[in-house]
Amino acid sequence: MLTESQIKTYFSTGNKDLALGTCNSVPFASAQAGFASAVGLPSTTTWRNADVLTNATISMIDQGIDQLASVCAARQLFVQTLGFTYDTCIDRFYLISLGNTNWWNVMQYTHLMKHLEFICSTGFDVYQSNIDCIRKGETTDGNQYRACFYKFNATVNANPNKFCDATESFIGCIGDFFTQECNPYVGWMQCELERIGFAYDCYGLKC
Repeated sequence: MLTESQIKTYFSTGNKDLALGTCNSVPFASAQAGFASAVGLPSTTTWRNADVLTNATISMIDQGIDQLASVCAARQLFVQTLGFTYDTCIDRFYLISLGNTNWWNVMQYTHLMKHLEFICSTGFDVYQSNIDCIRKGETTDGNQYRACFYKFNATVNANPNKFCDATESFIGCIGDFFTQECNPYVGWMQCELERIGFAYDCYGLKC
């Protein structure tokens, strides 16, 4: 959603001292290979290919309920493989400290994992019960949906200091759209899905 230059403007790149801890590279590599294979990608696809992982994951979810369940099963195996180091392994400050990446890629990856945490737990029943309506809202009837993103980008481009204000308006816009398009449950879920991606940087966001 944001460009790489915007990411550099709005977010601190941090350093390894801000990371939650240390992630064991061996199980992390195994977990990544398993997840990549599950979403139809080569097992060599890693967190450094966040855009590829995100697109493949979303494309698979959009195929229907069975595929959504498969993605969530893959995500669960990913978490089980990492165990108590899961939070560290997907921590943005830890990932950026590894080098050979950029903040845009790291943000995409952590957003993907946070979104899956929600879709595959609290939001699962609502998502799977309304998946056709959600897909229709994002595609066929997507002009108003995309307008939420356009307005957000326009606002933060004009005044970066309004980033969190724009984020609050953005998640509200998403929630309102899906409430009208589908129902209030979907509206809340889609709002919450976006909120958790920004929760690190904008405190007090609510749906």
